[in-house]
Amino acid sequence: MASLFSSFGYNFGGQLIARVVSFAINMYLLRKIDNDVLGLVNVRLTLLYTSILFLTREPMRKANIMGESQQKFINLLWMSPIIATFLSFICIFIWLTFSTTSENVSSFVLLSFPISAIIETLAEPFAVIALRFNLGQHFAIGQGILVCMKRIFVFFALILFPDVYHLDLFAYAQYFGSISYLIFNVVAFKSYIKNQSKAELKDFQTFETLLPKPSEGLDSQSITAISTMFSHSILKQLITDGSAYIMTFTDMLSLKNQAVFDAVERVGSLVARTILAPLEENCYAHFANHLHQQRIAKHEKNINSNENQKIIDTLATILHIVGVIGCVVCVFGIPYSPTVIHFYGGTLLSANGGAVLLSLYSAYVFVMAVNGITECFAMASMDNKQVLLHGKFLFFSAIGHLTINYVLCVYLNSAGFIVANIINMIIRIGYSWRHISTFLGPERTPSIFTVLPTSSTVVFLFASFFATGFSYLIFGATPGLSHTLAHLAIGAVLFSVLSMSIAQHDPVFFGIINGFLKDHTA
Repeated sequence: MASLFSSFGYNFGGQLIARVVSFAINMYLLRKIDNDVLGLVNVRLTLLYTSILFLTREPMRKANIMGESQQKFINLLWMSPIIATFLSFICIFIWLTFSTTSENVSSFVLLSFPISAIIETLAEPFAVIALRFNLGQHFAIGQGILVCMKRIFVFFALILFPDVYHLDLFAYAQYFGSISYLIFNVVAFKSYIKNQSKAELKDFQTFETLLPKPSEGLDSQSITAISTMFSHSILKQLITDGSAYIMTFTDMLSLKNQAVFDAVERVGSLVARTILAPLEENCYAHFANHLHQQRIAKHEKNINSNENQKIIDTLATILHIVGVIGCVVCVFGIPYSPTVIHFYGGTLLSANGGAVLLSLYSAYVFVMAVNGITECFAMASMDNKQVLLHGKFLFFSAIGHLTINYVLCVYLNSAGFIVANIINMIIRIGYSWRHISTFLGPERTPSIFTVLPTSSTVVFLFASFFATGFSYLIFGATPGLSHTLAHLAIGAVLFSVLSMSIAQHDPVFFGIINGFLKDHTA
């Protein structure tokens, strides 16, 4: 578990810095860039870009492709740009044919998003190796560069070239960020291998050993695993970005409302992207590596029951951590949503229901956190047959999710998307938990109550919720800087007291903090 938290620490640090920079620049962009342009770029064009990347990355990062031949593994990773290119043609055709705003976007702007995705997949072999070989620090820095560079480019371009068409600026930013990310990966890995500075890469003697060798071919079992995971990823993408697809291919929300929803989602998902996403990535790699070793041990009849118990304890620990984080976000997110929305987006978000959306998103974070961990353990423990069964579940889930998204959007507008996501996540948690119970056995499966905070933490959470709610009614709802600062100060004090209580009285957090302190004082 120590290696898991060490990898997460690097990933979290990189994401935190990147998201803070991105958050600050987005505040500026919301006040400087036309609302329709933001809605077009951040929802519709970004969906084109993320669809290509997700369908390329997810199979490579999640499928069991580490066979006996290291070179065949490398060869398979270098299929990423080919897959991304093929997907780009399909996605561009779909966007040009069905997107309701494709006629308003120049070819230069439209093509910049899939081309930048292809450029990034040239660095995908290095990213996968970093994940599989526990190079958490490298992966974190790479992701930070990818997130920051595009926003930094737009920020300075707006200042230096104010007359350039804003859509063109975003197109140039795509290229700049993707090329920076690719250069970083190539230069870093050349340095690691030349200087032999990473013990994890001892099997790679020269940089050329990271490059494909067509004569070695591909591993057939790995190709099957990739194919299975690819079909699975299509359904997962439809579920993950169902709201964005509806916004892109229908006229249910105006571009302005799409910009508001996207801005709120960026704020609401800050915890998810900064803490939960890195934790999920590292947990999946940890679970997959451990379970792979256990399968080998089982095949060789050399099973270690202590190792099995460790992975169960790790699952229970991580579930409790994300459950507590989700509860804290929910408790403080609801009363402080109006203040954050006004600070982040000004009147654009405040006057268009941004506070309500962010309050709903605060509740969604808890469900998202639990689903991320249960699903990554479930996927790490599935064989190809079980992945196919999970794919069937996702197929019907995707249809239901898109239907619920559409119906709830009709009645609740953009708030319906968040409610639909919560419903879908709860269903996915149920499916994953059922698989985990079958895999581990009912008697060894952690209790679902593992997710919940301790009784003392629950008391503090309720007290904090009522106190911050009362603070909002007295100070937060009253205009004026002094009232806002008073509201924030009360929240800061309560959050500090709650954090200290959790650190001292929650056995899981107490053990982790003590272990961390011992490691750094020894």
